[in-house]
Amino acid sequence: MPSIPERLRGSPLLIFSSFMFAVMAFCARTVAGRLSVGQVVCARFAIGLVFLALYFPLTGTRPRMGRPGLWALRGIFGGGSVYFYFVAIDRLAVGPATLLNNCWPICAAILGIFILGEQVNGYLATGLMATTVGAGLVIWSTVQGGLALTSGVGAWAGAFSAVLSGAAVITLRALRGDTDSASIFLSFCFFGLLFGLPFAVQDWRPLSADMVLPLLGVGLASVVAQMFFTYAMGYVTAAAGGISNQLTPAFSWLLGALFLGEPIQPLSVVGSLVCMGGVLWGTGLVPRLLSPASRPSP
Repeated sequence: MPSIPERLRGSPLLIFSSFMFAVMAFCARTVAGRLSVGQVVCARFAIGLVFLALYFPLTGTRPRMGRPGLWALRGIFGGGSVYFYFVAIDRLAVGPATLLNNCWPICAAILGIFILGEQVNGYLATGLMATTVGAGLVIWSTVQGGLALTSGVGAWAGAFSAVLSGAAVITLRALRGDTDSASIFLSFCFFGLLFGLPFAVQDWRPLSADMVLPLLGVGLASVVAQMFFTYAMGYVTAAAGGISNQLTPAFSWLLGALFLGEPIQPLSVVGSLVCMGGVLWGTGLVPRLLSPASRPSP
């Protein structure tokens, strides 16, 4: 990436990346019902592969796959997560769908207990309860808002996307020592495209001219968001990165309300705050920020 002024690194870039992830979700929502979920998924990952086809030659690097099995699993889990996330966007308003998907830090923490042998703590237990209650309030408000026929499938898809995202993060953590970020992104795009392709072929719908721009928006926004997020994380703590990640549902809700006329139910707002608070508390981000050791010395 080109040199970025120091004052704009870190938190400003994380906020920008969260906004771009929301733009991706918004663009996917604009073609909901007109294109199949498989087509939107394939568009996202195909554009990512085009970017990587330019990135590797321009940087003079080659993909590295130190552990092919884990490398493939990262892409399969990530591709599955995106597919179910886009199913949720197709069936729900963009705000609730993004909120459910953004519960992945809790899922990753739980999977870390069983897969990596990490310790259970009180923060995780209480955070999980809060997140569950908050997500339930959001789903209930969506059903009450008139989407009862489709919200059930969308809600389950959003929850499952969070679980698969957590699994993808676990494999990413295992790969991080011997695989560079671009190679991991290659797995994500390659296997994500393979995952979405059968669904696209099975439910192929005609592509009109007015759909091209939103599909480009889905792919380009996801690439920009991922690259800026990865770059910014080199200048901030994990806590700051986790907190910024929770801005994406807020941005998504705002874009949906402003440009798509999607309603914002008061109960959804309450549920969102509870859910995001549960994620931040359960993953230990808020406790670490509030601990005396994390406060700057006078």
